[in-house]
Formats: sequence, structure tokens, C-alpha cells
Amino acid sequence: MKKLIVLSVVLLMSLGVFADDYTLYIVANTSQQTGHKLADIQKLTFENGNVVVNLKNGTKESTAISVVSRMYFSTLSATVEDVNGDGSVDTQDVLKIYEFMQNASSPEGAAEDVNGDGSVDTQDVLKIYDYIQNH
Repeated sequence: MKKLIVLSVVLLMSLGVFADDYTLYIVANTSQQTGHKLADIQKLTFENGNVVVNLKNGTKESTAISVVSRMYFSTLSATVEDVNGDGSVDTQDVLKIYEFMQNASSPEGAAEDVNGDGSVDTQDVLKIYDYIQNH
């Protein structure tokens, strides 16, 4: 437990430079996922068997440690990762990107532009595959 706390603190401190790019995700056993931009987090604590996220706007979010299946930092937005909107990131999202590439001409604002570079291409597919491999 102490290792987890120390690791969390070290990660929060070392990622401060890139805070705008990272989101802390807490995933419960119920597959419920919450995420907060690192720039919005004031502090992360472990109190009375809970993971407590204190936000800069003064609110707190508390999750029982017993139901947390994983915590991770990601530069990917949960809404962008799930391209087809079915609640999971999988090969179906890749197929949606391929379908978009064949049928659409303008990717502006499209969920298929996973990496946000303004075009829907194989780089978006690779970003999805990388996410699947690492999560």
C-alpha cells in the first residue's frame, strides 16, 4: 500500500509539467470509470480505505479502495478512445476508423480523429491499438 501511495505522489509530481495533457482514471470493479484532468487535481489521498481526489474547484470524489480495479494516467481522452460509442475500446473502433476513411472527406471534429491531428488515418488506428495493448 505504501508503494502505491509513493508511486502516485511521484507520478503526480513528475507529470506536473504535462498536467494539461494527462488524465487520472480510476476504474472500479463495476467497470465504472471516472477521470479527472491532472491540472484540475489539487491532491490525491488515501483516507479511511478510500481513494480521495480533491479537485481545485473545492469538490472531492471518494472511491473505496476495495472496489478499485486499477488507476492509471493517460493522455488519451475516454470520449475519444471509444470511437464507436459502445463503451469499450476494441477492434470495433478500428473498423469504425477504416469505414470513416473510406466514406468521409472532412475529419474536423470527428471522433475518428483519435490523435487530434486533423486527419483520420493509420496513425489513429495505431493509437487505438496502442491503447488496447496497454490497458
